[in-house]
Amino acid sequence: MKKLVHREIRKAANVVTLPAPGTLRNAGLATLVALVLGACGSSEAPSPTGGPPGTGGSGGSTGGIGGATGGAGGATGGTGGVTGGTGGATGGTGGATGGTGGVTGGTGGATGGTGGVTGGTGGAAGGMSGAGGSAGKADGGTTGGAAGSTGGASGAAGSGGTSGTAGSSGTAGTDGGGGSPGCGTGSGSWPAANPAQQGPYMAVTENNVGPNSAYTMFRPQTLGQAGLKHPVITWGNGTGTMPSTYRTMLTHYASHGFVVIASNSTNVAQGTPPPMLDGVTWVLEQAAVSTSPLYNCIDAAKIGATGHSQGALATTSAGSDARIATIAPLEGSRANSGLHGPAAFFCGGMDTTLPCSGHMSAFNSVTQYPVMLANQLAATHTNWIGGLGSTLNPFAVATTGWFRVHLMGDTALRPMFYGASCTLCQDSATWQIQRKMMD
Repeated sequence: MKKLVHREIRKAANVVTLPAPGTLRNAGLATLVALVLGACGSSEAPSPTGGPPGTGGSGGSTGGIGGATGGAGGATGGTGGVTGGTGGATGGTGGATGGTGGVTGGTGGATGGTGGVTGGTGGAAGGMSGAGGSAGKADGGTTGGAAGSTGGASGAAGSGGTSGTAGSSGTAGTDGGGGSPGCGTGSGSWPAANPAQQGPYMAVTENNVGPNSAYTMFRPQTLGQAGLKHPVITWGNGTGTMPSTYRTMLTHYASHGFVVIASNSTNVAQGTPPPMLDGVTWVLEQAAVSTSPLYNCIDAAKIGATGHSQGALATTSAGSDARIATIAPLEGSRANSGLHGPAAFFCGGMDTTLPCSGHMSAFNSVTQYPVMLANQLAATHTNWIGGLGSTLNPFAVATTGWFRVHLMGDTALRPMFYGASCTLCQDSATWQIQRKMMD
């Protein structure tokens, strides 16, 4: 009530002007009553309704104060402050006086302060002959004083509502513990799986990832199940092709739990750094980035390389990198005595582009690790890409098994390659096998 507001009570031709509420706050109660009774001296009927109710103040350090006065001269006494201050140290105060001359006494503050130390106070004075507002209850600032009883001609002042009990503060909740980041320790065991069938993971493809957005990634949709960290396969395309050309096989790898990073380069044997190794570097970097889906999910000690044709030549070269634990190039190879783990060279018995005879130098150059040269008798340089009808091509099956053995520790599949009676060795209709250090 910052603006000066004058209220007028008209009695016949007389007009009595009340001072503004700011003035009333400084006047004594006797002065206030005298002014009001003087206005009621005329025999003319009062106006039908009281003035507008005052409004309680907003909470601050002290709850707001209710309306200064109820309406004057109406059939119904003015209403005290409706709401006590919210959240202040003291609950809001009801109206200073009940309505004058009305039929009904003034109403005390309707609601006590919320959470204040003291509940709201009822109206200071009832209407004429009216009783004061009944005691307020303010548990945590609940309800202020109740309405005064029916007014008469000259009611006594009503008593204010009693102080309410302050509500107690609630207890703050404790912070929840954060979940462990990434995929876990990598100490779990990979589930057994048949390399000739789709693996146990749903595979997803992410395009335009990696350095310069020049890679495609095939990976399990959900990483780190059972606390496992995933091995990596870096892939190299044949000349003029893209990862999409080999989608069937690369998706198959991902379904078995491998994260496959494939350069989009159509000349993957060219570039500095070599694209196949640059992809590996990016994957390992992503495994350390908390916002990456690969975060803490990569087994940096279990990285393999494979590729077709020119990509196979690049695979053999990539084997010189200490991070590459094993290689399995398809229809392309070169001699490399600097490998860091076992090697399986695959060739096509009907391949006239890079025939199997050209792979012997690569096979012979490996002298420190197990090595195999596997000739798929019916394969040309390209007829196996994408599978053979509904059956997964033997190249895809054999390389999946090779990587499961050497990157996942799948001992159940080890007899596929190792031992005097290895599974591939026995399948003479499909394969012709040469091995060293694998008995």
